[in-house]
Amino acid sequence: MTEGFDLVIDNISKYVMIKKQSHKILSKLSLKINRGEFVAIVGCSGAGKTTLMNILSGYSAPSNGHVYVEGLDIQKEEEYFKGKIAYVPQEEILDQSLTLQKSLEYSLKLRIKGINKEEIKKTVSYVLKVLELSHVRNTVIKNLSGGEKKRASIATEMLSDPNLFLLDEPTSGLDANIEKKIMKKLREIADTGKTIVMTAHTVSNLNLCDKVIFMGTDGRVCYYGPYEDIFKYFNVDEFVDIYDILKEDSASWYKKYNSKQEQLEINPKEKIKNKKRVGFFSQTITLVKRYVSSLINNRFMLVLLLGQALLMGFLICLATEKDSLLNPLTASMMCAAFTMASMWLGLFNTIQEIVKERDMLKKEYMSGLNFASYIFSKIIVVSILCLYQAITCVSIVYFHLDPRPDGNLLFNTHFELIINFFLIAFSTSIIGLLISSVVKDTKTTLIFSPLYMMIQMLFSGMFIPFVDLTKNISYFTSGRWGYESFGTISNLTTYGVLEPSTNFFKFSQDHVLGIWLILITASLLFLGFSIVAINLNILSKRKNILVLNTSKSKIKKKRSR
Repeated sequence: MTEGFDLVIDNISKYVMIKKQSHKILSKLSLKINRGEFVAIVGCSGAGKTTLMNILSGYSAPSNGHVYVEGLDIQKEEEYFKGKIAYVPQEEILDQSLTLQKSLEYSLKLRIKGINKEEIKKTVSYVLKVLELSHVRNTVIKNLSGGEKKRASIATEMLSDPNLFLLDEPTSGLDANIEKKIMKKLREIADTGKTIVMTAHTVSNLNLCDKVIFMGTDGRVCYYGPYEDIFKYFNVDEFVDIYDILKEDSASWYKKYNSKQEQLEINPKEKIKNKKRVGFFSQTITLVKRYVSSLINNRFMLVLLLGQALLMGFLICLATEKDSLLNPLTASMMCAAFTMASMWLGLFNTIQEIVKERDMLKKEYMSGLNFASYIFSKIIVVSILCLYQAITCVSIVYFHLDPRPDGNLLFNTHFELIINFFLIAFSTSIIGLLISSVVKDTKTTLIFSPLYMMIQMLFSGMFIPFVDLTKNISYFTSGRWGYESFGTISNLTTYGVLEPSTNFFKFSQDHVLGIWLILITASLLFLGFSIVAINLNILSKRKNILVLNTSKSKIKKKRSR
């Protein structure tokens, strides 16, 4: 096993903008944590404990100051520290639809290159045994108890044998017995040489830690030292009394701590040779398998994704006569129904896909996940899903009709309709990815879904005739191109739906290929927007606001030998 890292926090501050005003979360914090130490961070609610953990892990950047791990600036050496620093946030962010065994196996395949099945089985079994989870290895994660989920999160991070563990309230919401077990396990891990830093909301087992950091209001460090010395330092008999003392006056205790602060030294260490990262193709294959396994285990969602295409096909048949193409009105409504079905299915496929995984994505990205592999895995599974939906819905309706559309523009009308349905569903799925990349929670997507469909209905020309304004807007809607291409492939001009001179349903290869090119171009364009949105909203580490007046750092750098 690898040994721990030392950690130096050099004069870091954090400010955020709230209602156009700057608010201080961390106040010029400086301290050093030695390798192999088990350190707990405690403090009042809102003292900045989680903010500090996010900065230590590299998830976010400080407004001022630096964090050095092994003498290296964590913000500048982000790639180097991927896989070496394990961060376990408050919320369990594992895929709830997977069994614990499968979740750990997929995580291991994403992090360790060239690992074989025997090594995977051995490593997973060892981690499960250490954290006393062997008896629930085949249990779906959502069915685990609170304590088991906490340990499952720790188990995931142990897989890559990291040097530094950062845990944000790993015992919150647990009963006293489970809390004590987790604290003892963390003590055992620290005794192997690992460095462990955790935030804590209870104080009953802090005696197991080597040192305690006590934070007051505005993110001030008011004490840092051994647990047994804290009572004499604050002149209290009970640990909980310290909270009241710091609520009343954190500033003076902050000054007292800083007055005794010694000069920090940084000794940049020689970099350890990085293990080879898992390649693009291997990660993509693993992510596809994980995505499919998650869908299979989530029976309700799987039934919705697969069953909606069947249901929509049968509903269209139920609402139409076999000879619908012989009637201009019902023929155009048939194409409109196809268009609405393809757009809805595509949107439903992905509109919650990114937002529900935003925390897991960021965490895995910081652990070495290839972002391109993540995107490609989504595209592969969504493409297969859209193809299934296209074949299912189109075929049900196509074989219901008599006469059937038989224009054969390119090769076969049935296949042309399937391709068209697929392209519309897929392009709308990419728009769903974009929406899912922008919103902050899954509930917000419930607002966007009907709004998006309403825009398509109003401005695509399917149900309301064009006026000058709506015609210009229609060029930017999926519904217009779907309706036009379905009508073209079905050769609606032969049924008198529109005069051939309008060219809306112009029966020609160039016309339908031009629409398909527009749909493909739109898919690529919105995919690019989605990638940018994910980087800005999920993967970025913004400083929020810079503070110009900073004190001189109490730090002294030495050259590495």
